[in-house]
Amino acid sequence: MTAKERFRATVCRQPVDRPCVDYEANPDVSEALCRHLDLSDLEALRQALGSDLRNLVSAAPYTGEPFPPMPDGAPRDYFGVPDSRGTYSSTVYRPPLASVETVAEVEAHPWPCAGDFDYSGLRALCEAHADYVTCGGAWSPMLCTAMHLTGMVEFLELMASKPAVAEAILEHLCEFFYRYSERYFEATRGVLDVFFMGDDFGIQTGPMISPAMFQRFLLPRLKRLYGLAKDHGLPVMMHSCGAIHPLIPDLIDIGLDILDPIQVRAADMDIEGLKRDFGRDITFHGSIDTQQTLPRGSVADVEAEVRARLDLFAEDGGFICCGSQHYMIDIPPENILAIYRTCGTLKV
Repeated sequence: MTAKERFRATVCRQPVDRPCVDYEANPDVSEALCRHLDLSDLEALRQALGSDLRNLVSAAPYTGEPFPPMPDGAPRDYFGVPDSRGTYSSTVYRPPLASVETVAEVEAHPWPCAGDFDYSGLRALCEAHADYVTCGGAWSPMLCTAMHLTGMVEFLELMASKPAVAEAILEHLCEFFYRYSERYFEATRGVLDVFFMGDDFGIQTGPMISPAMFQRFLLPRLKRLYGLAKDHGLPVMMHSCGAIHPLIPDLIDIGLDILDPIQVRAADMDIEGLKRDFGRDITFHGSIDTQQTLPRGSVADVEAEVRARLDLFAEDGGFICCGSQHYMIDIPPENILAIYRTCGTLKV
């Protein structure tokens, strides 16, 4: 089967020739694996691992006017959020809307425009990966971006104490991500395979906000983004870290097709339970444990976990094998390779 045929069969829970697999890692991990395997670059690594998917999310470069830098020279992104150079920005710099009190202040913020990006190279980028499953669109982290704009605690407080202000921030973010994806989908019509978007709704022990707040503030906006993808004939793959079991039924109701990354060490996120509760409705992308098994386990431990996943989904499919988060540098290269060797996709 081709990568696209294998992916479509997996999502439709039909027989496949071998497991569908993906690869996502921090750049330093990919560089280390390339050295370990004597490979030239990331694409050569993906091919050696047998990865079926190619992540092209938010690939349109920004061409608008940059925000003025911070006094110490640190750049700011197109939302005006300071780039803290690898640390959590809210602990280093004051967010641009940290003191926001009114909807008028939200409206006065210089919000980015989807027209400030160059979409002209997207079609060629997808065509360069035509043998694989291309995943793209705007990443669309509405909750996380709102927290970057105001501060995490501050936005949670706004949702409770000044909901109209929180709604105004989220509406601007949704409109921007919608218009960006709209242009992205038009530019890649017929060559893009999946709308892949993400946010973080969970922590280790449960949802970050209550299901009621999720339904009020985020679900209608997610439904709008999902609807845009479906209007373009694209399945929706959604990323959220953490324990989000109570939110999954709502995501299914608005059209979720594939859930990523399945953080199995978080509360109520064991893959057996998720398959039992939701396996008839969605495909699972991820779940090979990056919190314990991969960084601290042996090669044999990794192989056993991967075999357990493949056995669990052997009968009715619906599983794409990769990590429960991006692979990080604390994971030995041999443990990452064990995933793909056990799946039968490793070519080196």
